[in-house]
Amino acid sequence: MLIKKIVCETDVANAEVFAQAQSRWGALSRVNGFVKQAGGWRKNADGLFIAEIISVWENRQAYDHFMENEHDRIYEENEQKAAILSIEVMLYEEDEPFIHGLLHHPDIRYEPDWTVVRT
Repeated sequence: MLIKKIVCETDVANAEVFAQAQSRWGALSRVNGFVKQAGGWRKNADGLFIAEIISVWENRQAYDHFMENEHDRIYEENEQKAAILSIEVMLYEEDEPFIHGLLHHPDIRYEPDWTVVRT
């Protein structure tokens, strides 16, 4: 399985805009090879908000196809870019226990509206 970890920083003024945009990633549920996405907030000492989103894909091929053909359309439609101060993306190829730990991290306050599952 392929795991994508996204870490975004936003400020107080844009936190709600970011959260609303993140809740509009439901189109992922119909993408071939997509498994699940979940995420939430961690607040750092500088007063910025850190969003962590984990998405799980069946394999790298499915993920690459999504990135080449569908990602930008969803991203542009939800207007999330304006709320992001910084973004870091990491990819991992891991097994089920590793994924479980990422999706249930105790330092993250998970947002139910950010969860997307395959339909």
